[in-house]
Amino acid sequence: MRLSLTIALLLAGCAGLDLDNGPEEPARLAALLESGDPLAREEGAHRLSLLGMSVHEALETEGRPAGLVDQDTASLRERLEDALRERDPERMVWRAYHALRGGCLGRDWRRISEALSRQLFRLVEIYEPHERAKFVRFIGRARAYVNAAGDPHDLFFWVQSVRRDTGWLVREVYVGLHVEFEAPFKDLTRRDRYPQGSVLARFFELEEVRKLAAVYPVLEEIEFSYGRIRDRESGLVPAGFHVNAGFLLAGERGGGGRGIYYTAEAGLDPPTSPRGRLLRDRPAADGPLVPRGASFWGAGGWRPPEEP
Repeated sequence: MRLSLTIALLLAGCAGLDLDNGPEEPARLAALLESGDPLAREEGAHRLSLLGMSVHEALETEGRPAGLVDQDTASLRERLEDALRERDPERMVWRAYHALRGGCLGRDWRRISEALSRQLFRLVEIYEPHERAKFVRFIGRARAYVNAAGDPHDLFFWVQSVRRDTGWLVREVYVGLHVEFEAPFKDLTRRDRYPQGSVLARFFELEEVRKLAAVYPVLEEIEFSYGRIRDRESGLVPAGFHVNAGFLLAGERGGGGRGIYYTAEAGLDPPTSPRGRLLRDRPAADGPLVPRGASFWGAGGWRPPEEP
């Protein structure tokens, strides 16, 4: 009896994980775009983008107004500035991620490009890995965060668009802090630079990082971002922090080094299904730093992954 109950519970749990059965309903997603909850609007926009449909197309089809989604786009700068009032770097990046993502996802790229230009965001780079994907990098604010050691961090973000027959559609947004050290790692560790217990503080304490620094002693830069952590072996897509760091040999500059990449789950957002459904009933928790690989450093810095 106990075994049967256990099997039933396991099957129920598996069924709960499989939330992507059946076709998405654009009408339901369009209704999310009218929610008073910004996270629900963000979710609806993301799921529509995965269908290849813009938020305006979905709303127009259902005869619904676009007031809230247009307001989210028109207030990108205002919402970002509110996020930048945070003094904790993790909360700053997390809030900036949602401020920008909620106003960009599922929109026509031309509309977002014009909105970002009007709101005085500075374009710094365009990256096109192939003909159907485009990434555009902006500076949200220079020196958005200065740590306890006086190191200035710029807040940056990438906007990823995918090509459709009717133009480009915004699929994802990546937001983070970028800091240039260009100093010996051992010198940087002589004083606390980040809040105790934070992801970046823990990164500086990792034994694997210290071993790498014994070979490549100069820490050139770090990009610290927030977003979804995708693992092909898992049906859940948790959210958390990403740390990309570049180390160089002594005397080198801008290349000839090693890049390392870590992620750490955070208890700030619920996980999603592979098709973007927020699993609000599933708890999120802080997790350890997990190594995700190393690479040659010096080929132009970190590039965001292409979302499905």
